[in-house]
Amino acid sequence: MNSSDAEVRLLKKLWTSQPVTCPKCGSAQLEHLHKKAKKSDCDWKCPACGEIYRTIRMLKELQSE
Repeated sequence: MNSSDAEVRLLKKLWTSQPVTCPKCGSAQLEHLHKKAKKSDCDWKCPACGEIYRTIRMLKELQSE
């Protein structure tokens, strides 16, 4: 991600269930990482490039900046 503002926008979209295109590859919409288990709706994965977005970790990193 390029900036803190971009990360905040991404987090808001994910947590409000809006469709989000992968910021890394731009080719696919992010999906829940634990789709079948329904363990958590805080982790997301791009089905195209495999990039994983752990939103709780991202939030903690933003807070420490």
